[in-house]
Formats: sequence, structure tokens, C-alpha cells
Amino acid sequence: MMEIVTRVKHFWKSPMKKVKSGSHRVHKRLISWNVPIMVMGFLLGRALILESVSPFALAYLAVMLFLSRKQWPVVMASLIVGATTISMIHAGKITAYLVLLLGVYKLFQSFGKATLYSAPLIVLTSSMLGNMATIWYFDTFTSYQYLLAGVDVLISFILTFIFVQALPVFTAKRNKTGLKHEEMVCLVILLGSVMTGTLGWAIADLEIVNIVSRYLILVLAIVGGAMLGSSMGVVTGLILHLSNPKSVLQISLLAFAGLLAGLFKEGKRLGVAIGFLLGTTILSLYGAPPPNLWLSMQETLLALLLFFLTPDSLFHKVAKFVPGTWENQMEQQDYIRRLRDVTAAKVEHFTNLFYELASSFREDMTKQRREDEDQVHQFVTTTMEHSCMGCAQFQQCWEGNIMKTYQGMTSLMTVVEQVGARNHVPIPQAWDEYCIRPEQVVRSFQDQYAHYEHTLYWRDKIKDTRRLVGDQLTGMAEVMDKLATEIRIETQVMHAQEEQIHAALDELGIQFQRVEILNLAEGKVEIEVFLPHQDSFDECKKLIAPLLTEVLGEPISVYRKVIQDGTQGAIITLGSAQRFELKSGVANAAKGGAMVSGDSYCYMNLGTGRFAVALSDGMGNGQRAQEESNAALKLLRRLLQAGMNEERAVETINSILSLRTSDEVFATIDLAMIDLNSAKGRFMKIGSTPGFIKRGKKVLKLSASNPPIGILKEIDVEPIETQLQAGDLIVMMTDGIYDAAHNMVNKDAFITKIINEIDTKDPQDFADCLLEKIVRYRQGEIPDDMTVLVSKVEKHTTEWSTIRLSNVRPIERPQEVPNT
Repeated sequence: MMEIVTRVKHFWKSPMKKVKSGSHRVHKRLISWNVPIMVMGFLLGRALILESVSPFALAYLAVMLFLSRKQWPVVMASLIVGATTISMIHAGKITAYLVLLLGVYKLFQSFGKATLYSAPLIVLTSSMLGNMATIWYFDTFTSYQYLLAGVDVLISFILTFIFVQALPVFTAKRNKTGLKHEEMVCLVILLGSVMTGTLGWAIADLEIVNIVSRYLILVLAIVGGAMLGSSMGVVTGLILHLSNPKSVLQISLLAFAGLLAGLFKEGKRLGVAIGFLLGTTILSLYGAPPPNLWLSMQETLLALLLFFLTPDSLFHKVAKFVPGTWENQMEQQDYIRRLRDVTAAKVEHFTNLFYELASSFREDMTKQRREDEDQVHQFVTTTMEHSCMGCAQFQQCWEGNIMKTYQGMTSLMTVVEQVGARNHVPIPQAWDEYCIRPEQVVRSFQDQYAHYEHTLYWRDKIKDTRRLVGDQLTGMAEVMDKLATEIRIETQVMHAQEEQIHAALDELGIQFQRVEILNLAEGKVEIEVFLPHQDSFDECKKLIAPLLTEVLGEPISVYRKVIQDGTQGAIITLGSAQRFELKSGVANAAKGGAMVSGDSYCYMNLGTGRFAVALSDGMGNGQRAQEESNAALKLLRRLLQAGMNEERAVETINSILSLRTSDEVFATIDLAMIDLNSAKGRFMKIGSTPGFIKRGKKVLKLSASNPPIGILKEIDVEPIETQLQAGDLIVMMTDGIYDAAHNMVNKDAFITKIINEIDTKDPQDFADCLLEKIVRYRQGEIPDDMTVLVSKVEKHTTEWSTIRLSNVRPIERPQEVPNT
């Protein structure tokens, strides 16, 4: 009995499982269906123009074959169901045309030509074949019917291009944050075509198509303004007129109503409703008889009711796709912010990678000590095998007195290391009395140490290379870390400050769209002004920048202008102008009046408010010295422009040159880093002569004691920091100038006296005068390469004077600003 019950349960459960799994698959398939695509397919299947032409179905299915291949059967079914609501004959015609389209599609696919770009050609071929078959089947075609067949083919072909642009909004997961203008127009045409499918539906003499069309115009008017509202009105009225030739008044009525509704956009929903109501009422009074006027008013009122019942969230979602709207711009900024965060994360990933690589190249001191201990043990073991094996006292030394023997050998190793592998090693008396083979032991140690010295040389070279690579990786990691920090700077929300700038620009009478403050930190201000026209660069330099200079209390200049794609507007970026600027002059002479000097110099604006001035003296004279000094400055320039810290840049150059140099040719570096916002100076002198700062009648000395670049493997860079002032002259020179008074005890006093005697404040004239005085002092003799580099710190003078407005108060900066 139990067995029968079990079999019955199993017999019942098995079909029920299949039914449940089947219903689950159906439910999953229903959820995956795109409902808007199905609804549009249904309406396009019943849409007609000129009362008999239906060009929408072919174009719609052809595009959906490429955009949503899994759902094309559902799309085809919705088109056929929609056609059935017109008549069975019409449904049969649409079905035949769609089956013919599938056949042409398969034919194109067999030749490898079935792509989205070939969809218009597929539709053109299918429509031509279908109409030709219809003409062949019905021999009684008139010339008008031939004309309608041609219209059907042509409109189907054109609609395919339109649907290719518009349908991805409903089928694809778009990465773009908005629609192009041509895509927006195509979308409007698509919506107008879909509304055609509602023709013939009515509620108590009220046409559904009129209510829906007016509702869509209201939505697009409040979202996109007059241009989009009137465009929707024209397209909708034109398509409705093609579907119903008697409704010619709809073109002007809907276009004018959409225009007025968009013009009243600033009044929100109420303003758009009033504008639309005025437009429809005026034109209805002009051309419609009283019964039709009342019906038109009722249709407008129902559309307005739907419009007021629509939640704001729908308007915001639609506005995100409309170019030029505030929502679209915010969406673009969110997209850029997400892209920025992804980029910053990748940069941080590489930063951590470089730090890890740098740490892997660092020397492990524990491992080094262990290697040294192993080396000592190997020396003793090898010496024992070569010198002690076969000795009569082997057991006494290595079994009875092993500690004394080991200590004696290590002491002997120390003597060999001090004397050298190729020199005579005096044997210590204690070892000579203890060992019966002292000379053989010493010779074994010397042979091993000679081989060890060779190994040690290359091991040190490898260590230096590893250290250099580690420093380079650390420097790159620091640069990338700064880059990631700059990328991740969040725009601080400063509505009050933005409103102040808005008020100032309004007071000045400048047309603009909006202002965004990206950074308001002193010396790092960054503000974007969105202007409605592209010819605005001079306007910003002459008006906006001087106004912001007065409002912010610091000099502001124009950074760049960016033209927005597809619009007439421009984005102008303004930021902090440098408070100081540097002018430089140089004078040099080669040894003995030769053509090539061993000195090199450079000065460069690093683009971050910093200015670098560098002077290098290659040891010796001539071409070789010039190559060394020029190579040092070239490396320095590259590293500083990459964003590397100046101390690490100098250390990196020293490591590179110390590895590369094989003879006694080195180079000095005299580097001055000037902050153009604060006039703070940092001076690094590596083997260079002292520098001087002339401030009025006072001369300040700058000196440091570091060897030239490339001599030592590691150098300790100690920068000299000082606050410069406007009018200061920074004088940098090579030893050919400084050592000109070789017979004087106090060279500093001699150079200071000459600097004080020069009255000119022009840096180039100052450099020429100083070189001339030195050459005259040497009576025309040039015993060494002479180079003097003079830089003058000056206040930055703005090109245009500030604009002061009585009604605009200075901006209060927030206490916390983004840290850059």
C-alpha cells in the first residue's frame, strides 16, 4: 500500500515540477521583455498615412533585428497584432511584408553583410519586392496606387535611418549622458509615428491622438523649452496631417502652442500650461467651428490634467537626455566624476605597485650581515681544505683548539683585508708561533681575497644600480601619488560664493549661463564660467577676469577656453594669476676665448606656479665638460617637469652620473626653485660656488658644502630656503667667476664689492657688466670657463585694471578648501 502511495506521489510531482519550471521560464521571459518596445510595435503596426500606406512596420522590425535580436519574434508579433486591429487584410499584408523582410535579412546574413548600417538597404529591398509582388498580384493598379507604392518604399527607407538613431534609447544601456541634437529630432519623429497608431481611438468624441500629442508637447516644452516644444508640435502635426489629411490645422496649432509653452518655461508647470492654453485657444478661434472649438478645448484640458498629474521625477529623467538642460549637464558632470574616480583608482593602483617594486629593490641589512658571515665561514673552510689538510697538527688545531684556530684565522683575514691581496702581508707573531704553515695560510687567504675583491666590485655596482632603480621607482610613485590626489579633488559646494559671482556678472551686464567654483583656495582659484557664445575670450580677459580680481582680492587670469560640442556656447576657465614673475639674463665666456664652454644653464616655468633656474659646471673644459654639464641639466629638466621633488631629482641625477661616469669628469649643479605665488626661494648647491642675492644696497650670500654630482654614490642635499622680495637680483656663477681673484684671501668680499658697484637692475645688463668687470680684472685673460646667470624677481602686473562695483561685496572664502 505504501509503495502505491509513493508511486502516485512521484507520478503527481514529476509533471508538477515540469509545470513549475515551465511557468518559471515563462515568467522570466515575460520580465525580460521590453514593454515599451512591444507597445510601440503594436501602435506602429496599426499606424497608417495617406489612409492606406503603412511604412513603419518594416523599418521598425529591421532595426530591432539588430538592436534586440532575442526579442524580434515578440516585436514581430506585436506589429501583426496591431495590424489586426485595422483589418485582417491589412494584417495579412503586414505579415507577408515582414516574412519577406526576414528572408532578405537571412540573404544579407549569408553574404556577411547583415549589419545595422545595412538595415536601410534591407528595408528598401524588402519594400520594393513586396510592392512589386502586390502590383503583380493586383493587375488593376492605377497611377495613384503606383505613386502610393513609391511613397511607401521611400518613407520606409527614410524611417529606417530615423529609427536607427532613436530606438537605442529604449533598447541599449547607453554609456552616453545625453542625446545629440539629431538623435533628439529622430526621437521626436519616432514618438510622432507611434502616436499615429492611436488614430481612430476616441473617448466620447475626444480623439486620443490629440490628447497624447498635446501631452507630449507639454512634457518636451517644460523640459527643453520653446525649441523642443515647437519642434515636437511641427513633427506631430505633420505626421497627423499625413495620417488624416483633414487635420491640416493641427500643424500650425501644435507648433504655435508648443512654442508658447516653451517660452513660458520659466513659470514652471503653470507657466507652460498657460502658454500652451493660449496657443491652442488662439488658433482654434481662428479656424475651427464652435463644436470643434469646444472639443479642442476639452482635449487640451485633459492633456493639461495629465501634465499636472505627472511626477517631477519623470521630467528630470527626460531632461537628462536633452542637450543643454541643467539635468543633462549635471548628468555629464556625474559621468565625468565617475570616470575621474576610476582613473584615480587605477593611478593609485600603479602608485602602490611602484612603491612595492621600490621596496623590493631596497637592501636588506639582515641579509647583508648573513652574507658577510657566510663569506667569512667560506674563507676559513676553503683555507682549511687547501692549507691544513695533511698537516701533522690538523687534529690538534681543529679538534682540540678549534676556537683558538678560528679566531686566529679571522684575525689573519683582517690583516689581509687591510694590507691587500697583492701586497706582502706581515704574519702576526702569535699566528707564526701557533701555526706550522703560516705562509701557506696567508697565501690561501690572499688568493681568495683577490677573487672576492673582483666579486665585491660587481656586487657594489649591482647594489648601486638597485638603489638607483629603487629611488627612481619611489620618485615615480610620489609623482603618481600627487597625480591621483589632484584627480580626486572634490569640487566643494560653494553656493553662496557662486551667487555672489552671479550677482557681480549681472551687475556688469554680462550674458552668461552659470558659474561653477572648482577651487577657492588662495593662490589656487579655479572657476568655470559658461557663456552662451564662443567669441568670448577677449571679453573674459577685459571684463570677467578684472571683475573677479576685485571680488576675490587676488589677481585672476584666463586659463583656457573650451568650445562645447554641438552648441554655440563656450566654457571659460579662470584661475589665480602668479603674483610674481622672473626675468633672467646670462653672460658667459669659454676658457681662453674658445668656442665651447663647459658650463650649461637653463631656466623653465614648471607650470605649477614654480620657476626653476639652474646652472651646471662640467669639470674641466671643452666638449667633454660641456656634455657632462648639459646631460645633468637635461636630466634635471625632465625630472622636474614630470613633477618629481627637486631633492629627489638631484639625488637621482647623482646616482645616474656616478654609475655612468668611468673617468674623472663630474658636474656641479646650482639650482634655484622660486614659488611665483609667494616668492619663496629654495636653493640647492651641489659642488657649486656660492650664490648671491642683491637687495638694494645689501648683498646676501648663499652657500653649501656638497661635492659635485657623480663623485659620491650618496649625497645629502640640504636646500637653502629664503623669502625673496620684489626687485631682488639672484646672482649665480661658476668657479671661473668666483675664483677670478685667486690671490685674494676673502673672495666673497671681492665678489660682493663688484656686485654692489653695478647699478643696473636689468638682469641681462647686470650679467654682462659682472662678466666684463671680472675679465677686466684679469686683464683680458680667461683662465677658466666663466658663466654668470642673473634672475630678477618682479611683481606681476595685470594687463587690465580691476573693475569695482558698489553693490558687490568681496567674497568670503570657506575655512576648509580642497587640499591640492
